[in-house]
Amino acid sequence: MIKFLLPIIVIIMHNNSFANGQISNLITPVSYFVNHVQQLNDLKNSISKYRKVSIVGTSGIGKTQLVRIYAYENKNKYNLIWFIDCNLDFNKEFVKLATHLNQATNANISEDAELAKKEVMDYLAHQDKWLLVFDNLKINENKKVQDVVDWEHNGNVIFCSQDSEILPHTIEMTTFNNEDAVTLASNLLESKDKNDIDFLVKAFSGYPILIVQGAQLLNKVKGLNKEEYKKKIYQSADKIKLNIELVIKELTPSATKLLSKIVLINNQSFSKQILNIITDNPNTIDDDIYQLSKFMLIVNINAKETNPIFEMHDIITQKVLARNGDKNNKQYLENIIVKLMDATPKNVIKGRIFRNLETIRENMEIILNNTQKYNINIYKVMELRFNILNSYLNIFDYYNAEKLVEWFITNDKKNNFRQLLMNNNEKRIYAGYLGLIGAYYKSRNSDYYLTLEYYTRAKQVFENIDGYNAYRYNILYNLSSTYTILGQLQNAKDNIVLIENMFKEGLVEESELFYIYVAKAKLFFTLGESINGLEQIDGAINVLLNNGLQQGNLLFTNTYMLRADILNALSKYEEAYKQAQMLYDMHKPVKREDHEIFGRIYTQMAKSELGLGKIDKALEHVIQAIAIFLADERRNPKEADYSEDPDLAASYVVQGDIFFVQDNLKQAIASYKKAQVIYFYLYRDRSKNVAHVSYLYTQGAKVACKAKDLYNYKAFGKSQVKEFGVDHPNTVDMFQYCKQYGMDLWAKEN
Repeated sequence: MIKFLLPIIVIIMHNNSFANGQISNLITPVSYFVNHVQQLNDLKNSISKYRKVSIVGTSGIGKTQLVRIYAYENKNKYNLIWFIDCNLDFNKEFVKLATHLNQATNANISEDAELAKKEVMDYLAHQDKWLLVFDNLKINENKKVQDVVDWEHNGNVIFCSQDSEILPHTIEMTTFNNEDAVTLASNLLESKDKNDIDFLVKAFSGYPILIVQGAQLLNKVKGLNKEEYKKKIYQSADKIKLNIELVIKELTPSATKLLSKIVLINNQSFSKQILNIITDNPNTIDDDIYQLSKFMLIVNINAKETNPIFEMHDIITQKVLARNGDKNNKQYLENIIVKLMDATPKNVIKGRIFRNLETIRENMEIILNNTQKYNINIYKVMELRFNILNSYLNIFDYYNAEKLVEWFITNDKKNNFRQLLMNNNEKRIYAGYLGLIGAYYKSRNSDYYLTLEYYTRAKQVFENIDGYNAYRYNILYNLSSTYTILGQLQNAKDNIVLIENMFKEGLVEESELFYIYVAKAKLFFTLGESINGLEQIDGAINVLLNNGLQQGNLLFTNTYMLRADILNALSKYEEAYKQAQMLYDMHKPVKREDHEIFGRIYTQMAKSELGLGKIDKALEHVIQAIAIFLADERRNPKEADYSEDPDLAASYVVQGDIFFVQDNLKQAIASYKKAQVIYFYLYRDRSKNVAHVSYLYTQGAKVACKAKDLYNYKAFGKSQVKEFGVDHPNTVDMFQYCKQYGMDLWAKEN
């Protein structure tokens, strides 16, 4: 049994119904805590009467433990119990709650950071039997929760703050009375020595955290001169600082360094895994964690055997930071960043997996916040931001990604990144960041020309970098994919050759074969060679599965989407629909249904449903898809003269096909023409090898023929002949179809 796993757990439950199950991030209160009986009774009575209650008192007096006790003892009264840490970004804290609500209740709450808070509050306003706790509010910070204070609802809210300003129905958290202090000291002291109990009660004036620390020193420090210790405590103006100083003297150097680093990451939640990364002594990590736990400097809140999660009290964090001073804190922070970045796999797939491990992203975010306080070197900050941006893009979190994109662009325009002064690794990060911005503009805005610009810049920087082949390889893959989307197919083929050569030369790992498969699948599909495309995309999926990704991982999204599209093109509608449904099931718990990903999913569903004869359902889904794309002003600004959004064009084509089957010929032509305009501006003069453009022209011409509409027959048909030739199978099919409607005259003339 691992000796540092203390019996404190976190309860997280996912159920199918808000009414029948509980959603909770409640941490079980510590077993040694002695109830503030009066305050606990006041809390129960006030929350029953007023719904909103505030627990107010200085740090270390037991506010959080009191509320945890209340929540734990009354958990059967609630379907939802959720603690929000006011130290952290409020928007992101509400995103976490939104995610759990969506998973448990299909609440369809936005998980965009700018919308989640409002939508969670709107949703809960119509529910009851829930408890929200806003914890760790500091002096002058209560305005953070002003809107929550003013909120009308039928649930319960508890505020825990050091300040009573603006808060409703306050309960003053006082020090323990003599009886409770004696009980707490007795519970903690192994010796049960009356003199020691009396000392803890008298010296620490009923402050729980001080009594706990003092008891641990008396329990754990062998050979401690109790009389000397007691004398120092009585004389000290800062008893917590003194206790920490005494504890640190008992720690090994490696445990002391680890403590100094923990205070610079997310002290409310950090895993053993990240401690393994940031420590200078991985061989002693178990013993170091045990020492820190023994003196209650850190507490286990999730006793997983392989990767337990810990927290540290804010007041301990503050005292250690002050003890170390800004200069040492800066050095520790720089060391943390270096170790964390070195530990991040350079292999793209493994790097994605790593950044999504438990607490890693949150720890990176807190570390990033601290870089501003301690004025960390911009290139180290750039590398940290690069990894966080990568993580956001993997989970389609465009709101938070945008801030990191803007930071880079602003500094780049100011010439704060100087390639001549960069070392090899810094150039690699700079180039990689350019690539991620390209990925952002592709996914968020469908701006493929701006995407191409950033990928091209990244490639140029990599030409002057030694090594880092996995990153260079990934940029070349993305260039190939972008060229394919833009119809620049020879350029796409040239870049595929480059990554194939890198793979053959052993310059990248075996798992990087994934990108060759995907690049070829996209190219084959664009060329109309769907059977070859399916073979390639299945190969890509197998690579991911063989490298440890589970089938429902969001990293499969674009791969599954392409597979569904190829299956539809091959008329394998049942299988394509199942693939689209899998995508829907993956994203439904974590995304609001106006997210662009659902537009793409609904388009594939509509294609499949049309092929299966479910016309009404297909029309419903494609209308939803078009509405999503048009409402997204990043993709399709309302003031723009035209769109270059290929996803919107694909939806219009499916809508045209549905109207065609329904014999709504005028509407079908209108839909096809909208798609034609998008493809015109997207591909410009490069559409002659793009299979789905040929399909559009052919379908548009057929509908026009059936409608006896010579003008539009020529508009679509002439483009097909000009760009794909008279011998193209679609051209032959178009002429044969139109002949039966007496529309072969133009064909003969041309």
